[in-house]
Amino acid sequence: MTRPRGRNLDRPGVRAPPCCFGIVMIVAGHDPYASELRGWAARQMLAEDARWAMDVVLSARQAGDIEGAIPLLLGHHFVRIAHEGAIALGSSNRHVGIPELAALLSEQYTAITARARHTTKLLDDTKKSYDDVLLDLERILEAHHNRLTGNTFRWARWVETDIGLYLCQGRLAGATLPSAYRLGLDIANTDTVSGEDLRAVTEEWGGTLAVLGAAALDGSTPSATINLERRCEITYRNRLSSRYFPQRFEFDFPDSLKTMLILIEGDLNTALTLLPNTAAGYEQAVFRICTITLYHSLTALQRILERYPSLDTAGARGLRDVLADAPTRRVLSREGRQVRNRCMHYELRDPTVGIDPSLPMFGIVEAVYPGNSWQRFERDVASVTSRVADHLGGWKPAKHCN
Repeated sequence: MTRPRGRNLDRPGVRAPPCCFGIVMIVAGHDPYASELRGWAARQMLAEDARWAMDVVLSARQAGDIEGAIPLLLGHHFVRIAHEGAIALGSSNRHVGIPELAALLSEQYTAITARARHTTKLLDDTKKSYDDVLLDLERILEAHHNRLTGNTFRWARWVETDIGLYLCQGRLAGATLPSAYRLGLDIANTDTVSGEDLRAVTEEWGGTLAVLGAAALDGSTPSATINLERRCEITYRNRLSSRYFPQRFEFDFPDSLKTMLILIEGDLNTALTLLPNTAAGYEQAVFRICTITLYHSLTALQRILERYPSLDTAGARGLRDVLADAPTRRVLSREGRQVRNRCMHYELRDPTVGIDPSLPMFGIVEAVYPGNSWQRFERDVASVTSRVADHLGGWKPAKHCN
């Protein structure tokens, strides 16, 4: 019997279940072998994502001056993987859940993890409305401004700053305000996350990722394989929000909305600059992250434009043009949402989804998006991410805003 070959099965530690040998694809349906293969694929994906996260964390420790920037730019992805992976390990489906590993997970800070995971969905957060999210960002803006300004002689206050910007390869990759919102960081008490001890919470997240990394029954020790210091070119700049925000987007946009927009811009630029440097050996994990990032960025931008239906500036018109493009519409289509769902959630409950171990991501993209392929969808994600990021980076205020 021959083993099907593909980029998933050629990597060390990635093993197909017995039912996969000697065939190319298991027919979808309620066949027990099909169910086993779907469970195997779910475990492989969550293990790969967890091992990517651990590799990035370990590699960041060797990245010199940029070590602290990595978790601020990518930490919400780590938390999402930990949250969704823990759900999969605890599944009652015997082909997905692994009770022995699930028993090792600590759940003391589950609520904090769930909250941080929900912020990954931006304005699609089912726990908060559009106005609630902007109110949260407004409070963070105020807290940072109050904490970081007015602390020196009046004549020297022109040099004070209250927002930090992270740039990767010259592009805005993140900022302190969005990171504080997503991770629940308190500027007044930097040793806490959502009111709990920072060290204890992050240790729980790290422990969860370590357990998830064993879901594929690969017992190898995680190690640092990514040279982030040499490749990423991350720099940092301090700015005063009252001088920075008037130069961005539209004059009539509140600063809380501009904070959401730089969050989106930073996410997309991170996908263009930082994430590709972590992809060697983790191509499909990075694909899942980039797909989730782009999908929720696009839906958030749609929501924002809906709030300003009569806005007729170059920035708004350009954004509407990007959202109307064919590649964008494919990403936002019903089938594109199904791809997003399979990137976000590990367990495959739909018995009609067939698994092909010879294809990237086990043929799931082809199964949920008939007529498309993993390669074509990846190209759409990359091209739309680049175009939207470029547009947001060049969006300057118009003289008048309706």
